Amino acid sequence: MRKFLCSVLACSSMFISAWSVDLNYPKKVINGKQYYEYVVQKSEGFYSISKKFGVTEEEIKSVNPGTENGLTLNSTILIPVKADAYTTHVVDKKETLYSLSKKYGVTYDDLYALNPSLKTDGLKYGTEIKIPTKKTITGQNMTVSDTLPKVKKEAKPSFVIREVKKGETLYGICREYGITSEEIIRLNPDVKDGVKTGQKLIIPPVHANTALTESSVENKVPKTFKYHNVKKGETLFGICHEYGVSQEEVIRLNPKLADGLKVNTVLIIPPSIEGQAGKAKDDLASADKMDSTGVDSVPAVVFVPQTTPKKEINTAIFLPFQLKKYSESSPIDGNMDKFLEFYQGALLAMDSLRKTGISFNMNIYDSGETEADMNKLLENREVEKLDFMMGPAYTGQIKTMSEYTRTHDVKMVIPFSSKSEETVSNPNIFQVNTPLDQLNYLMADIFIKNFSDKNIVLVRFNNAKNDKNEFGDTLAFMLKAHGIAFNEVNFSTLSAIRTQLVSHKGNIVVPLTANQVSLSQVLPMVNMMNTDKKDVCVFGFSEWQNYPSIAKDLFILDTYIITPFYTDFNDPQVVNYLKQFRKYYNAEPVNSLPQYGMLGYDIVMYLTEAISKYGHDFEHGMSKIRLNGLQSHFFFNKFENGGYYNSSFMLMKHNRKDGVVLMGGSVPQEVKPLLEKQKERSEKKK
Repeated sequence: MRKFLCSVLACSSMFISAWSVDLNYPKKVINGKQYYEYVVQKSEGFYSISKKFGVTEEEIKSVNPGTENGLTLNSTILIPVKADAYTTHVVDKKETLYSLSKKYGVTYDDLYALNPSLKTDGLKYGTEIKIPTKKTITGQNMTVSDTLPKVKKEAKPSFVIREVKKGETLYGICREYGITSEEIIRLNPDVKDGVKTGQKLIIPPVHANTALTESSVENKVPKTFKYHNVKKGETLFGICHEYGVSQEEVIRLNPKLADGLKVNTVLIIPPSIEGQAGKAKDDLASADKMDSTGVDSVPAVVFVPQTTPKKEINTAIFLPFQLKKYSESSPIDGNMDKFLEFYQGALLAMDSLRKTGISFNMNIYDSGETEADMNKLLENREVEKLDFMMGPAYTGQIKTMSEYTRTHDVKMVIPFSSKSEETVSNPNIFQVNTPLDQLNYLMADIFIKNFSDKNIVLVRFNNAKNDKNEFGDTLAFMLKAHGIAFNEVNFSTLSAIRTQLVSHKGNIVVPLTANQVSLSQVLPMVNMMNTDKKDVCVFGFSEWQNYPSIAKDLFILDTYIITPFYTDFNDPQVVNYLKQFRKYYNAEPVNSLPQYGMLGYDIVMYLTEAISKYGHDFEHGMSKIRLNGLQSHFFFNKFENGGYYNSSFMLMKHNRKDGVVLMGGSVPQEVKPLLEKQKERSEKKK
């Protein structure tokens, strides 16, 4: 591992550029205005220099005639000196650049322009920083957050029960809540053929960023999205023309259009911005030239994105390799081992794919731990050329990286975090770990499908860290909505749980915690309750499998674990991966769940298959991509107007006698044959 880390450091150093801010350059006064005299450095362009001085590219070009076609190395140019009006702010504990930018309504660039040390040192508690008192947004100073419509702040979305009134339709209810019919049908299978008066529907949480209350585009954006029910004979060109929107944006909001425009499909229509109507008319005119028959034969052109499959892929990994701290004698902590193993797994995937004719340009970036570290890295213009970025490791850096992907149209894969704030609104993000709200719904849905016939006992804990109370709340809500009886008890004694058990049908106990201490107390008690008269099983969580302290009490009874990760170590692909890992790295993978090397391997394999078939905008063909990974099965759902999150889960039945038996779960149909094979292997072990 130590030798491998050295090679990582050597490779990484080629891609990580040093950046320093120093505005103590010579000044010159011309016609009463001050300018810096700046000598152009190697690899610098208008973009990086404009960011360094907090001015726009246009301002630089206007005072340096003849530079319109580019800058020359070692040439001297003039940079306007900006007159700064500011107030001071003393940095408090827990404050971040993000919180300050929101508090004062300024951008990161505004703060960096007045406080260059933030780029290198970040925020420090107790220090004074300068806050601009007047914010001017022009040209290149405009960040993504400045150009987006401001969204009305609402309470955290939650499930609701909605009773169908006389005369209402499923389409009308979808419009009321701003969700698709598929989302309602998934929670309420009985409404597939239509809703009935008096019927109670479960309405899922809506991450609504469609209720726009004000516009940052000079009030040219309407305040709401629209919905259109496709009628017979309509085409996408005609619909876009009717609403004055672009085809690209409609397809982005309605990914199922990749399968064609279908009658009675409800389309989400984005707000129309001035100028889009004209573009839609031009598109319609072009379509008429292509198909003068008026027959709806255009979808073959409309629905296939104008991208070219790629055999050369540019990618990068952003992880905290701690290059500045590293020396031959410095220790490597547990997290560092996992990050390195993630990178190792990604390399093994690339090595395997090269044999199929695909080549990679791989960059490694030491992303550090702070927003300032990430901003410093993203000054590197080389990043713009990437097909996709993997990282970061720390949740606090996601927003910075997300804004960059919006500006430069780069796909971003979040491999570790389950936070979803950016994924909800950024269509370039692919989140491997399911966001908590969606995770709780998916787990509760799988639970109800498998255990609704049992006596359900939810066990809650007081003051337990890593508790699962949010899942308990979601499960309880959905059980009530489906009319399924259950019992709840606060954990205290053996009798508190025993009194909730019955003998006439099976019992399933759900300890709502991932805390080791709480589990070490409750599991021995539950294990004692399974008798000839009372059949008891346990429902638990993926985290349980990582706790050595409860190993002796785990899986004595039938225990059902829901998890996004499962590895069949008898699978030939897994056997070959482990063989290659040991061969190349002379080490064993870190014993953890998930195995980080396999995670890196599966992500690269999935994205490469998608990009090699569908090019940069592979999300339009993603519904056709299926990968039976070493431990992950990716099936991405889309947030309306946002990015994608993985919704694939497996339900395992586990006990000491039979080992693991796969029960299915929330997985694509194409993956289920693989699960059946794994189930057959499990049966043969008995």
